Amino acid sequence: MSNRVGTICLTSNQGLSYLVKDFYDNGIITDVLVQKHPRFKNNPVWYGKESCDLDVYSGYPFTNNAPSHILEKIETFLDNIDVLFLFETPFYMQALLIAKQKNIPIVFMPMYECTPYPIHCDVYLSPSDLDYKYNSTLYKDKKNIRINVPVPNEVKWKERKVAKTFIHNSGNGGTYGRNGTAELIEAMKYVNSPIELIIRSQTKDFSCEDPRVKVYNKHIPFEQLWSTGDVFIFPEKFNGLSLPIQEAFSSGLGIMCGNRMPMNNWLPKELLINVSSYEKKNIVNIKFDSAIFDPKDIAKSIDEWYNKDISHFSNQGKKWLSENNWQTLGPEYHNILKGL
Repeated sequence: MSNRVGTICLTSNQGLSYLVKDFYDNGIITDVLVQKHPRFKNNPVWYGKESCDLDVYSGYPFTNNAPSHILEKIETFLDNIDVLFLFETPFYMQALLIAKQKNIPIVFMPMYECTPYPIHCDVYLSPSDLDYKYNSTLYKDKKNIRINVPVPNEVKWKERKVAKTFIHNSGNGGTYGRNGTAELIEAMKYVNSPIELIIRSQTKDFSCEDPRVKVYNKHIPFEQLWSTGDVFIFPEKFNGLSLPIQEAFSSGLGIMCGNRMPMNNWLPKELLINVSSYEKKNIVNIKFDSAIFDPKDIAKSIDEWYNKDISHFSNQGKKWLSENNWQTLGPEYHNILKGL
């Protein structure tokens, strides 16, 4: 592998920041230019830094008009790396131009629903079948590699046997309510089974008076996210790379999410929730299909599987973890970066 692989990233308690941190912790990323997030909590010490390199800017999630003092820091950063590896967005479009001027290869992992527009790099990494399909169309003349994102080392598998306790993580709520928390709470009106549902959220947007539901509006350590429960229920409306679903599956939880691409390409289909229809959404001027869930369909799936044996699905998660951990996939990333 080349000596130094650098990235530009946000410091926040969001999925994208955790994703980059995991690549840093496992030695794929060696150098990080840390950008303050305009809204979320900053965690610069994730990357061995006591402060962020770049101040909050108004062009989030990307800008074509970075001020000169920012460009100077980017140029200095690029002078010390061999490969620029970016995730979802380059943040500063000029960083790509500067890297190309310096003949620094650019590896990019786009997210089909969040990457702002065609971004011209040398190698594209597609973390899901849906991303691969999208990127193959958008970047026809470029190298496009289909590769999964490794499961964090903190995720530990344990067998789950009977579907009694259901877990839902809302995170920060998600754009357009993408995580389906509101629909799940509504669905509880139609659930007949005496389930226990635990909803975790980093915001205070959700509450439920149903005694079967416990809502925790606080942040918990990452390693505790998947240690309890039997089924992860997550009627996510759109996403190609769904880190929560991959991590929950790897921990041995049964996965109850929408029956939509790309999740139905690799998850056990028996547990998947019916998608009633789709509507067009866009985050950065890219139109994509967003699933619509009928709360009664969510309730039907819960009642169908409550108190049933799910050990078979739990053990499928064990196999997934063995094929998608850092020990297995880390060398593949090193090989991709080697010789660029």
